[in-house]
Amino acid sequence: MEVSVNETRDARLGALGFDVGRQHLAREYKGKRLALAGVRVAVYVAISAWLLAGFTHTVKGWAVFGPGLPQYALYTTALYFLYWIPVIPLGVLGGVVLERKYGMSVQGLRSWLRDAAKSLAIGLGFSILAVEVVYAILAAQPDTWWLYVWAIGWAVGLALAWVGPVLLAPLFHRFEPLDDEALAARLKALADRTGTQVVGVYRMLASAKTTRAFGGLAGIGRTRRIILSDTLLDRYSPDEVEAVIAHEFGHHVHGDLARLMVAGASGSLLGLLAVDRILRAAVPALRLDGIADIAGLPLVALAIAAVSTVVAPALNALSRRREAKADAFSLRMTGNHDAFRSAMVKIHDQNLGVADPHPLAELLFHDHPSGRRRIEAAVRTRP
Repeated sequence: MEVSVNETRDARLGALGFDVGRQHLAREYKGKRLALAGVRVAVYVAISAWLLAGFTHTVKGWAVFGPGLPQYALYTTALYFLYWIPVIPLGVLGGVVLERKYGMSVQGLRSWLRDAAKSLAIGLGFSILAVEVVYAILAAQPDTWWLYVWAIGWAVGLALAWVGPVLLAPLFHRFEPLDDEALAARLKALADRTGTQVVGVYRMLASAKTTRAFGGLAGIGRTRRIILSDTLLDRYSPDEVEAVIAHEFGHHVHGDLARLMVAGASGSLLGLLAVDRILRAAVPALRLDGIADIAGLPLVALAIAAVSTVVAPALNALSRRREAKADAFSLRMTGNHDAFRSAMVKIHDQNLGVADPHPLAELLFHDHPSGRRRIEAAVRTRP
């Protein structure tokens, strides 16, 4: 029976244009990445349990510069490395060995370690700043801290979306203005037709590190720009590139960024309220000196992760609906169903995206409709 199901799925994907061999590889690759993610989660949970069993007070004792902001920073640094060091082997296995084995990466170990060090530094810096702010608010406004943190978090999210393509992305990839003047003019004309303001069209030199292809919009307001990876430009026709970017403009026209930000903000507000209740209930059991005791940070992190896991399927469902509408917009704007279909098929096969995932996996983990659903929708709406 299993063979029959697999053969039926392969026949269906093959009829839609997908490379059946690449899709077999994609499912194998995805399964190994999920296994690694499961091990990583188990390690994080084990470390959190160890800390909450009492070791968190030992870590707090390492921050010997007295209470307040210096202690928060030192505790956060110690905790960051306690979580990070045990998963280094998983990072190398997933980020280097597995990626190269399946042809997704051409990046050497030295280059990967440089990127990992940058990510570590950025992550640690943001973590220290976030903990300093959150715990200062916890101490000053213990009854309404969650509301202040929520408002600040939303503002920071907007700021990062604005500066991301200008300050953060160039730390990991090189960007240059697109030298294909005809394609750049075509995409700018598409932007004008959709009422989307962009500062330019940029080529991302991704092929030095990855074989994945991607294109989209980055930034908001005066930093919004079209980004096309060289791995996309080298293998996709202008019609296919236009279909991909028209999809991204669909998000702008439909206000999807605002919709998803409001949905995410609503989820984060409920999450912070839940964290507040959990933290208050745990004060006696964890021997904390109140909710602003830095020793409770592992519980805060664990509670946020748990709440995020619970609300993620609802946010993914909203995202899948918006993605489907953006697909329909791309088809209407370009009128080129063939280019859209071929672009979606090529991206899935090239990036080893599973085009026909298990329905439960799609429901829980996917923020885009499956490749099969996207192609079938394009076929149904073709004039």
